[in-house]
Amino acid sequence: MNLSALLAAFTNDPEVKIVAALILLDLILGVSAGVKVGTFRLGWLADFLRNDVLGKVVPFFAIWAAVRVGGDLEIAGYGMIEEGVSAAVILALGASVLNSLRDLGLGGLPDALAGSDTPPPQP
Repeated sequence: MNLSALLAAFTNDPEVKIVAALILLDLILGVSAGVKVGTFRLGWLADFLRNDVLGKVVPFFAIWAAVRVGGDLEIAGYGMIEEGVSAAVILALGASVLNSLRDLGLGGLPDALAGSDTPPPQP
């Protein structure tokens, strides 16, 4: 299977469609929240692309592709690793969406669910 076939199959995967929808929603809500709160800056978009797209989707694709290419080898645990990474990416993006909703003043979400904007205390 070549790279273009892998990319085509990746974009048609239902979990990838969920990830793409969450990324779009996170981008829209994050920009809206930044504008509302007055903290928006163009550099935030680069951070978003680096952290959320390159930092989550590219590794997810690498693992997804490894499972598809190495599927014939029947390496134990590959499928479970892919499902775990998929769930982690979806949960991380979902938490970011909830954080943006909270910043917009919607939902009254607690920090335990939506995450806090304040960094944790340093030891």
